[in-house]
Amino acid sequence: MGGGNAVSGRETMDEQWSRAPRYWDARPGTGPWEQAGGADSGAGPGSRAGSGPTAWTPSSPSARPYPRFEPPAAPGAPRVPGPPPCGPPARVGSAVAALVGAVLTLAFPIVFLVIGEPLLFLLMNIPGIVFGVMGLTKTADPAEVERHIGYTWACTLTYIALVVIIVSLMFAPVGTA
Repeated sequence: MGGGNAVSGRETMDEQWSRAPRYWDARPGTGPWEQAGGADSGAGPGSRAGSGPTAWTPSSPSARPYPRFEPPAAPGAPRVPGPPPCGPPARVGSAVAALVGAVLTLAFPIVFLVIGEPLLFLLMNIPGIVFGVMGLTKTADPAEVERHIGYTWACTLTYIALVVIIVSLMFAPVGTA
């Protein structure tokens, strides 16, 4: 009685369902849903690199999905093509943060004006703001931007230390200063 695969006209599971695609059966760059050829179409785990029908070959430059970006070059300079820029230049976020910190120090002169010290209203963090703006305008040179970020924070922290000293002297009890 036994011995045959299909008794009474029924198919076995192997005949009914196709084999599930495996990762290494696919060609490079395709998913299992895009496979062509089944289990014997790709280089398997034991195959040598560069052999078989799915060996990688470099694509032609004209088959790129994006246009080539070529920045304007100085006369006589070699042209180096590259991908298009994908974001703001380096360190712009830090330069903006430094400038925002320097601009926020303008709250201190306003407080001095409100408490009745108009002379201290003139004490502003002008160098910090200027260095912050210069850091944002020199984005082509990352070293220059980094230097201006450092100058901005140095001016801002020095200004805050100076304000703390002045305020502590203003509100110190009489006879201790």
